[in-house]
Amino acid sequence: MKEVKHYINGQYVGSASGKRFDNINPATGKVISQVHEAGEAEVDAAVQAARAALKGPWSKMTLDERSKILHAVADGINARFEEFLDAECADTGKPKSLASHIDIPRGAANFKVFADMVKNVATEAFEMATPDGTGALNYAVRRPKGVIGVISPWNLPLLLMTWKVGPALACGNTVVVKPSEETPTTTALLGEVMKEAGVPDGVYNVVQGYGGDSAGAFLTAHPDVDGYTFTGETRTGELIMQNAAKGVRDISLELGGKNAGIVFADCDMDKAIEGTMRSAFANCGQVCLGTERVYVERSIFDEFVSRLKAEAEKLVIGPPDDSAANLGPLISQKQRDKVLSYYQQAVNDLSLIHI
Repeated sequence: MKEVKHYINGQYVGSASGKRFDNINPATGKVISQVHEAGEAEVDAAVQAARAALKGPWSKMTLDERSKILHAVADGINARFEEFLDAECADTGKPKSLASHIDIPRGAANFKVFADMVKNVATEAFEMATPDGTGALNYAVRRPKGVIGVISPWNLPLLLMTWKVGPALACGNTVVVKPSEETPTTTALLGEVMKEAGVPDGVYNVVQGYGGDSAGAFLTAHPDVDGYTFTGETRTGELIMQNAAKGVRDISLELGGKNAGIVFADCDMDKAIEGTMRSAFANCGQVCLGTERVYVERSIFDEFVSRLKAEAEKLVIGPPDDSAANLGPLISQKQRDKVLSYYQQAVNDLSLIHI
């Protein structure tokens, strides 16, 4: 896509304001597409389309019918595997060797997994005695929550987006998705697959743009959204929580952290090194459940550091098409500068430590 538009009510549409921004390939630094930026009008149109679709054929489908369509969505992604792979790697710069084994197949599989999972969720029904002797029948009825606002991150764009969209659609909800401005393409491309798979218009909608004073802010402030799911930094999560408090909308937040690895002297050193390498460097370290800090028992500290250093020096940095590459670029210049700043911070912090 040289031009990435919004996907609203089954159609690709541009922004009424004409505002666009550059989508840059972090591996080359080159502009690969122009992305339309949503204003309040586009976000409102997407939400209203999703609201109308709740009352349409989507709500009248049986669970089996809905499941078959979501299986068709997964099959549609796999049928266009190379197209999704190229788009994902162009947006993120990550090696195709990684994305072809994780991002795209797991992104597709999410639709099948959640469609099948929902079919096996039980509903309760039981009788109980009451003081008046007439008895009572208790039962549970499951209904869609409504319109779900999905705000997805840039590190695993397709996988983490479908991880949210899959269960939402499987449960009969409709969605308005706001992908990261860094990685807009596969979320937009998925609209074509949804259409081909038979997903009714308005069930899956996409608005492109930034967070503050853009698509993200307009979506989280919209009163007709019934719930939100977000993966990203804590400060953004706080803002979403504030907006969701108006009307007491449900939220699901997966926020940032600094996960610790702990290595004791009685460890299997080979496995400790292997595990730390994988959790620290996979996807260039851009994984929410990765290891950002490691505590090592003093008696094995020197050996651990030496061996970890040796393994890190074996990593091959390269462009997506390099089959030997296992490490790509960070997502953006801004992110690279942020990561590099921690080197100096580490030096400064070390000067304050008395061993």
